Amino acid sequence: MSWREHPDCPPPGTVLCALSAVPDQGGHEIVFGTHEPLRLLVLRQGDRIWAYENRCPHFSLPLNFDPQVFVTLDGLVMCAHHTAFFRFEDGYCVDGPCRTSALTAVPAHCKDGQVVLGEDR
Repeated sequence: MSWREHPDCPPPGTVLCALSAVPDQGGHEIVFGTHEPLRLLVLRQGDRIWAYENRCPHFSLPLNFDPQVFVTLDGLVMCAHHTAFFRFEDGYCVDGPCRTSALTAVPAHCKDGQVVLGEDR
């Protein structure tokens, strides 16, 4: 199922979080629903953000073990389960068991200090 088809997917324009909630050079998870929740990951470098479904393409597990704990280094985020490394800017896996696959991108943008779901209009 696509993240857009998930029963708990919020509509475009939904505020995901404050930009300040996402550590610079790090990530922040937003969870919608409780039973098989939709997990989104926002990555940040300065004023630039990227959003992805928080699901490694290797075994469909979240990239983090613990809530809000993401291992990042030089514009890469690591899957804590199998040590795959994904680029912030396009979610492409550059190393690890799912090399050449990518995270599923989710359109998001910053507006007035908030990270908002959907394309900037």
